[in-house]
This record gives sequence, C-alpha cells and structure tokens, in this order.
Amino acid sequence: MNNTIGDAIRRLTNIFIALLLIISAVAAYVQVSDRAFFNGPVLAESETYNANGHCPPYDAAVRGTIYDRNGVKLAWSVQDPNARCGYRRVYADPTLSPLIGYFSYKYGEAGVESTYNDILSGAQTGVTVQQVTSHLLHQPQYGQDIYLTIDDHLQQYINQVYNSSAIFGGVCQPDGSDPAGAIVVEDTQQGHQGEILAMVSRPYYDANKIDQPGYFQQLQADPGLPLLNRASQGLYDPGSTFKTVTLSAAIDQGVTSLSSTYSQQDALHFVANGEHIDWVDYLNGQWQNAQFPLTVQDAYAYSDNTVYARLATQLGADKWLQYVRQFGVMTPGVGMPQTKDLGFDAPFNQSSAFNALTNGQPTQFGPNLLAESGFGQGQLLISPLTMATVASTVAANGYLYTPHVGLKTVPHGVSQSNILPNAPTVYSQVMRPETASAVRQAMWAVSQYGTGSAGLPSHNGFHTYDSPAHMGGKTGTAQTDQANPETWWIGVAPDDAAGAGSGPAKYAIALLKEHSGEGACQVYVANDTMIYALQHNIGA
Repeated sequence: MNNTIGDAIRRLTNIFIALLLIISAVAAYVQVSDRAFFNGPVLAESETYNANGHCPPYDAAVRGTIYDRNGVKLAWSVQDPNARCGYRRVYADPTLSPLIGYFSYKYGEAGVESTYNDILSGAQTGVTVQQVTSHLLHQPQYGQDIYLTIDDHLQQYINQVYNSSAIFGGVCQPDGSDPAGAIVVEDTQQGHQGEILAMVSRPYYDANKIDQPGYFQQLQADPGLPLLNRASQGLYDPGSTFKTVTLSAAIDQGVTSLSSTYSQQDALHFVANGEHIDWVDYLNGQWQNAQFPLTVQDAYAYSDNTVYARLATQLGADKWLQYVRQFGVMTPGVGMPQTKDLGFDAPFNQSSAFNALTNGQPTQFGPNLLAESGFGQGQLLISPLTMATVASTVAANGYLYTPHVGLKTVPHGVSQSNILPNAPTVYSQVMRPETASAVRQAMWAVSQYGTGSAGLPSHNGFHTYDSPAHMGGKTGTAQTDQANPETWWIGVAPDDAAGAGSGPAKYAIALLKEHSGEGACQVYVANDTMIYALQHNIGA
C-alpha cells in the first residue's frame, strides 16, 4: 500500500513539474519574442502598438544598425532619457533620408526602416536559445543589422556636384536655382549587378528631427515634397531617354540596325493617324551638319523624334509594349498582360506606359500614342530608378538585374565579413547581347558628336567625348505643361564603344531634374559622378 501511495505522489509531482515547465516556456516565449502565444500580434515596435501612444515592453530588442557597404554607420539607436520610450534614432547623412526614411515611436516607419522593419526590430529572427538565455539573465537584446549597397562617400559627392557641375543660363538650368530631382547610380560589375551605389533625392529632410514638435507636419505640408523619394517614387515624362527602349526593341526584333537609313523627308516628317510628328530641332536650325539619308544611330545621337516615332510604329504596339514590360513598366490597359514589378526592396512606385483611363474611359493604345511613346512622350510615367535599370541592362549585355539596396543582414555581434552579400538576381533578359552592344555604340555617338557633346562649352578642360570616364548615354528633354521641361540623362561608364582601353561598363546612371531645361546641360553632373566612381573603384 505504501508503494501505491508513493507512486501516486511521484506521478503527481511529475505532472506539477511538467505544468511548471510549460508555463515557464510560454512566459519566456511571450517575453522574449514580444509576441502573443501561437502567432499572435508582434508587440515590440509595431505600428499598431506605437499608434496607441505606448512604448514597447521594457525588454524589447534594441533596433539594429544600418550601415553602408563599407561599414559606415548610417542609422542607429541610442539611449536618451529625454526621448520618447527612452531611445532615439540617429541618422548620419540627411541626403539619404528619402531612401532610409525614419523610425519614430510616434509616426511609425518609412523607407528602408519600414521595408526592413522586421529584421531591424528582431521580429523576424523568432525565438532562439540565445534570446531565452539573454532574457533570463536580463541581458540586452538586439535586432539584426543591415548593410546597404550604398557607398556614402559617393552619395555625398553627388550631392556636392548636383548643382556645381551643371550648366546654368539660357536653355539650361536657371541661374541660382536648386531644382528638385534625383540621381541613381547602379553597379553593373560582375557579381554586383543591381546594387544601388547612390540614390540622391532632392529636396531631402533631416530624419533626426522627425519627433521635434511641428517638424513632421511641416514636412507633410511642404509643396517641395521632401518626404518623397523622387528616385524611386517620382514618376515623370522620360523624354528622349526612352528612345533607348525603342531602339533596343527595334534592333532586337530585326526591324532596324544602326546603319539603317531614312531619307531627309522621312527623317523630318511623319504622320501618325493624322498627327504630324516633325524633327523640330532640325527645322529650327539645329544639327545642320546632319547627313542624309540619316542613319538610325545618327537619329539617336541627334535625338530625332520623327525616326523613333517611325520605329515604334514599325514594331507595332504589341511588340513595343512587350519590351516595355520586360523593363518592369506597367501596361494597365484592359486585357493587357500583367507586369511583374521590379521588386525594389525600398518603397517605390511602378512606372507605367500609359494611363489606365483617358477622358474617363479605358485607354486605347492606338497609333498616335504608340508613335508619341516611341520617342518618350505620350502618357509615359517613368521613375529615375526604372531609367537606371534601362541603362544598366544595356551595360549588362541585355540582362536586367533586380535593383536593390540591401547588401546583407548581419545578426548582432556577428562579424559582417562572415556573411556573404546577397547575390544578383536576374529579373529578365530583355535583349540579346549583340543588341545591347549596338545600343552602347549609339550611346557613345551621343557623347561623341550628338546631344551629349556638340554645342556645349568645355568643362574642367574636356568634353564628354574626351573625359576619362568614357561615358556614353542619352539626353532627355521631356515637354510638360510647365514652362521648363523635365531634364534627363542616362549613361553607362565606361562605354566599350569609346575605343580601346575603355573596357566593359562598371556603372549605370540616371539623372532627373524637374523643369530645368535641356538634358544636355546636366551631362557633366553625371560625368563628374562617373569619374569619381571610377577613380575610387566604388563597389568593387
């Protein structure tokens, strides 16, 4: 009988021990992960929790640090007894605020702080033995760190030359102006394709001041829209830079070649469904050195709208739109194939080939819209990020790599050298390598004798055609309903068509300034940027 009582006591004791272990495990899970049990809502640093005016639990993870590709600290958390919830976020480079965004216990997250929130806050790691141990020993817990593809030295240099290297006056950027705009530099080197090395958006703001009284409301009311990342969220008429897409499609489909020619009449005048499209620059006295019949390469170099309206028409709407979609540009028409977005890992707006509605009705992509779009007008709304990927695709022999700013994720306390960077991802093969090579040749013609060179004064002792950057590209001057057009330049450097020794392209660039005159006036901003990147071997 005594043995029976003893067995019962042992069984009861085991039950109580098991229940105690279960309760302890649940408590540890809830406290360590700040998550209600069985997939409940995340409590630490969540938008819903913060929106109620509360702070995270006392033992929530300290938010991870954001670094540039070289280990330069860009954003980190520090204890501050005067700050809301006892911590404040510190930002090192205000020029990166439109990209990195902000983290605030009052206003939530924006930019990279938002898209990588689960990693930075530690919510994505789940519960580990180390976390449980740290919690039980009352040791600090940390979110993971993020290394960006950005090179902050290049970022700051671009911000310095944004206006200082531009040409002012006349048809160029108005004297003394500081126009809104964006510059994107993308790596095209083997193993690094798609890495965004710099992303300038102006005007920008100081994320360190987000929680200061009235500052956030001031930013929201600012007509200059400093909270908008113009590089990835701004949508603009691309102007003649989009001729690069038309040229790529036409050569790739065998519709044309760089040596194909058009008579003077055909190069100057075209009628699309009753709409007259003329080469206005030539008719107004420019490019009188042009030789007829005019080659497709020369039409690109001199930026002849008429020839590129013809090329788009020769391709036809279906084929032209097919190539546009391969660049991640949306075609929102009824019955149109769906377009996969570029997959950029920070907030962005997808570019579109035309409006979903025109005069309240579904847009019909007819002959007029096709011809206008072929030379970069029509209803195109394109971001600088998209145009940077157009240039980088040409540099990368026809392969479009998904653009990204996330280089690697590193757990707190782990050496970043032990973590491999994210591998490039192919979004699509847009064109054949020989097509891309031909387009690079046309881009070099722009710098050698076309709109990227001719008629410009020398700058720092050289023109673009004798610059050490060997940059080829395409200007864009997009007509809008404003007095001054949108100003564009896209380029690759070095352009292998520049001659022996230039080598394969390492970088692609897209530059956009709002209402700032001729695109040619901004070539030297891009050129100085490329010289700096090449001299400092950025991204290698």
